[in-house]
Amino acid sequence: MALSITQINPMLLRLFCMMLIFPVFAFAQEPSIGEKMEEEFKVTAIPEKWKNESAVIIGMKEEYLFRRQVARGKVTAGVHISEYIHKRIKLQDKNAVDKYSTFFFVTMGVDGKALYKVIKSGGKEVDIDMKSAIEEEQDVPDIYKPIYYKMKVKSMKIAIPDLEPGDIIDYTVSSALDWNMKTEGINFTPFIFSLSNSYPTLYQQYRFTMANGMKVKYRSYNGAPNIKFDPKASVYGDNESYMSYFFMDRDREKSIDERWSYELRSTPSVKFRVVFLDYEPGDRTLGEATVDRSGLDIEQVYKGYAGAALYNTKTVTSLVAYTTQYLLKKKEEGILKNDADIIRECYYCLRKVFLEMYYKGPVHSELEKYFTGKKLYKKILAADKKDLQKEEKEDEVRMNAVTFATALRSSLATQGIPAELFVYCPRSLGTWRDAIFMEELDFVMKVRIKDKAYFLEAINNFDAFATPHAYLENAEGYSIRYDEADSYYKTTVPATTASANLSREEYVVNFTDAMDNIKVERTSSYLGTEKSPLIGKANLDRAYLDTDFVKYFAEPLSKLKKKDDVPVAVNTKYEYPDKEEQIKERKSLFEKELKANQEVDQYNDFELLQSGRYGDTAMLQYKERFVLKKLISKAGRNFIFEAGKLIGGQIKLEPAEMKERQTDIWIPSARTIENSITINIPSGYTVDGLQELNMNIDNNSGSFVSTAKVTDNILLITTKKIYKNNFDKKEAWPNYIAFLEPAYKLSQAKVVLKKK
Repeated sequence: MALSITQINPMLLRLFCMMLIFPVFAFAQEPSIGEKMEEEFKVTAIPEKWKNESAVIIGMKEEYLFRRQVARGKVTAGVHISEYIHKRIKLQDKNAVDKYSTFFFVTMGVDGKALYKVIKSGGKEVDIDMKSAIEEEQDVPDIYKPIYYKMKVKSMKIAIPDLEPGDIIDYTVSSALDWNMKTEGINFTPFIFSLSNSYPTLYQQYRFTMANGMKVKYRSYNGAPNIKFDPKASVYGDNESYMSYFFMDRDREKSIDERWSYELRSTPSVKFRVVFLDYEPGDRTLGEATVDRSGLDIEQVYKGYAGAALYNTKTVTSLVAYTTQYLLKKKEEGILKNDADIIRECYYCLRKVFLEMYYKGPVHSELEKYFTGKKLYKKILAADKKDLQKEEKEDEVRMNAVTFATALRSSLATQGIPAELFVYCPRSLGTWRDAIFMEELDFVMKVRIKDKAYFLEAINNFDAFATPHAYLENAEGYSIRYDEADSYYKTTVPATTASANLSREEYVVNFTDAMDNIKVERTSSYLGTEKSPLIGKANLDRAYLDTDFVKYFAEPLSKLKKKDDVPVAVNTKYEYPDKEEQIKERKSLFEKELKANQEVDQYNDFELLQSGRYGDTAMLQYKERFVLKKLISKAGRNFIFEAGKLIGGQIKLEPAEMKERQTDIWIPSARTIENSITINIPSGYTVDGLQELNMNIDNNSGSFVSTAKVTDNILLITTKKIYKNNFDKKEAWPNYIAFLEPAYKLSQAKVVLKKK
């Protein structure tokens, strides 16, 4: 049996390699990429099993070359990174032709180029002139994104004429980037990606070649191939040597687009990074070709993150001083009775002072630069975002995460309450043991009292105290303590309950005199993760600032009035000249929201009842009045009323989803969705068809219960759907079908208003 390269004695291996390459030392040249086209790319026949696929990726290869930039012949000043991408795809139907009629290409750095040709079914090759390519400002389709897409890139596009089913498209993209280690560090951007593509793939290869003084950190998941050292492609020279690593994947079925699925936890995936070790030019000791497959070093994590809650600035000093003054005042008034009260009010007071600084302070412009807003996911975690367009809502203003961590810890410390920094791996990336890069981690603050722990994200306009976040559900990580040196322990964020994440809509329905439309008053209430899509729109008028500034006012301490301190406004008024315009805009936005699901005849009113920003539960609640059409139709002497449509859009499972599921089920969070519909039955009519509105399905994954009854000429319909878990194995999918299908069926249900 042949030995792998890592099984050979490293010293013997170095001697053996030097013996082989000694004659060419003096003539060794830097390696290049993109020169070789593998035989696999020349295939034209597609396997029978894929003949009905829209397209098939014949071959794809991505190559990266890391070369040192040496200053004064000795010191490495930076690294030049070259990228080469080659893809060959066979288009098998009109859908694929339409999809590929526009070619997008992404390049690193400033300079980059692409070559493109079409191989017709008869063998004729047509080159496409790339001079007419234009820059693309929107996000490009995933199939065109290189795995180094997290870098600063430039996107281009060009129309491809005369494509036909049976054509093979072949394109290459090459570009380069200079990496300044003084500003960017010695750890190059990680590669984290899935090997599954939107089309089946015959052959794919990824190759990384690096100068001596660099090493590779690599780990594969879910059946992805291991990385290998390629001695034939490596170059050994007197002044510089290059090590080449690669991994190949063949005969890969296309990715399955299933709802509630995490790609990196469900498909063959890899994590890879090149690390600079600061070897001197001419040092060839990297010849052992070792691969680092280790996980995170908790001591390194501690050293890298512990300072996040110890970074005092003038801004932090102002935040802490004001908050301390407020807490002392409320304690004296007897309002804060226990530690839970103090922690909650500390959070809200910090939010008030931060927002006051931002919206009213004379240093607004400087604060705007400083409070850049914490990215809840690093760039590397945002690759799966589909919609990058700005939403129509009140702009989110988020406190810098380090500022928040230090200010919260310091403010609570003045009250004798310790706070911890919780460093975690978002569950979309995997468990803690799956993480190998610091870039995969994020942090929030953790405060414990007795058997209760609060996980607090950096404050923004709308987050309420201990607001649950889907990315924190069951997230694993380490809590860093500050009451002892070098103290940390492993912990997991508990999952939120279904009742903590609530969506409830209560309807009161009346029919118009002509029995052609229905008049509706709807009160909507949201808790937890269910608030996120709506709270920014609901608070568009910024009335919450007036409330904050009055509720959390305390006379600033004298030291805050020093000339060089960050000033805090001392009055409680917030003048918002655009308020009336924003109130109109809010109404327009919610009308648009309603029209996406219903036929609206008239949208009359929106009233915000609760902002969703205060207390422990922090409910968002508002009331709307509108008129809907096309839900009632005449049938002889009677009327048919589509009552089920009032429970909102329900999930309609596609035929493919009724089959066996391929991936595990990752629900954002357990949650409850309730509807209560009170229908005033018109005089002279009775209701028929209620039997189809009564359902009761309950299993380990979820439930759907609906009732319908008539009392005193009022028809009351209630529904309650519960997602009990935030995760289930794929084998539990029949449980979801069992309660999702009845919920959709009820949304299509009709009742008959019968003339007496």
